[in-house]
Amino acid sequence: MFEDWYLNDLFSSKIREIWKLTDYYLLKCIFNILDETKILNHLNEFKSIDEIIQINNYPKKVFSAIKWIFDRLTLDDYLIKERNSDIIKYKLSDKKMVYDLDKLENLAVQSAPSSIAAFNMLKLISDNYPKYLKGEKNGVDIIFSPDNIQITNEYYKNNLFYNVHNIAGAKILNWEIDNHNDPCVIVEIGGGLGGGTCEFIKQRQKSAQQLKPFKYYFTDIANKLLRSTKKDVESLSDERSNFEYKKMDFNKPIIDQGFEYNSVDIIWGVNAAHVANDLRFTLNEFYKSLKTGGAIILSETVRPVGNLMIQQELLLNTLDDYWNVKLDKDLRPVHGFMEWENWINALKVIGFENVQTIPDMKYLQSKYDNCYVAVIRGIKG
Repeated sequence: MFEDWYLNDLFSSKIREIWKLTDYYLLKCIFNILDETKILNHLNEFKSIDEIIQINNYPKKVFSAIKWIFDRLTLDDYLIKERNSDIIKYKLSDKKMVYDLDKLENLAVQSAPSSIAAFNMLKLISDNYPKYLKGEKNGVDIIFSPDNIQITNEYYKNNLFYNVHNIAGAKILNWEIDNHNDPCVIVEIGGGLGGGTCEFIKQRQKSAQQLKPFKYYFTDIANKLLRSTKKDVESLSDERSNFEYKKMDFNKPIIDQGFEYNSVDIIWGVNAAHVANDLRFTLNEFYKSLKTGGAIILSETVRPVGNLMIQQELLLNTLDDYWNVKLDKDLRPVHGFMEWENWINALKVIGFENVQTIPDMKYLQSKYDNCYVAVIRGIKG
């Protein structure tokens, strides 16, 4: 179901080709970070991450961010890794960095103008990384500052590569609605800048489907994001009575935040659930909030077989919430983005039935090794 659409329309040949250019751009940005911080000079001989932190007097919390950078360069053979007991050390290889940032960006933007959002974000983060490593800034300071908020808005709302999350999730949501009686009650969790909500509306309008038969709750932890999404939705649709905007923290009991248990038909979110502090608790709250027969739909970045290190993580590694999660060997084995099989297992552990990816990720990965978006669906029995 939807497999041909995913492979031919969602992940078009244009996206596949330009994605390679952004990956080259990422590698060059990382080299520039290491050059500006003088870390490159220390990698002429094997050094551990702890040694790099000590030499540069960095705070210990940047360990994971530096490890990600080093491992990403190792993946493309720019660094050599050696392990001695429990200590991993890295050293520059003989491979030379030959990419030119301006040439890569221009080549991509000529083919797909909306790809500029990805390049702008990579440049913004890499330019600020030295200050992040010193402990002078964090990710929130960088991406939500007044000077940079437009870049962030474009990244999450008008980005060739991020839009696929909103498009895929909204498509399955619109398909799912037909399985429920009117009025269908929908709760979007961690809605952020509202890209998923707006895509949901646009798809219904394109197919001439009305919004009236259901109630839609847009939720987020930030009042500012509730206000900005309300403004965007009202510019798209005059059926305002169908939408409500409520502050909700899915790390806390939902029943204490204006929602009753057994009252919701569909809970859905785009790249939100993976930042739950305690995923077991949060998924249990979602389960309890759904009616019998209700559905959960999660459009999530997942680790594809051909690209286990995801570009977004250069940004996300600077955000405390990305790492501040409770690991659970039976349900959440890793920080950050998980593999799609982990999500299937997580929903099953909670008690969801008929858990599946739509489209079928196993089939998709047999055809293309960089399927980095999965839509996971489960039903409350």
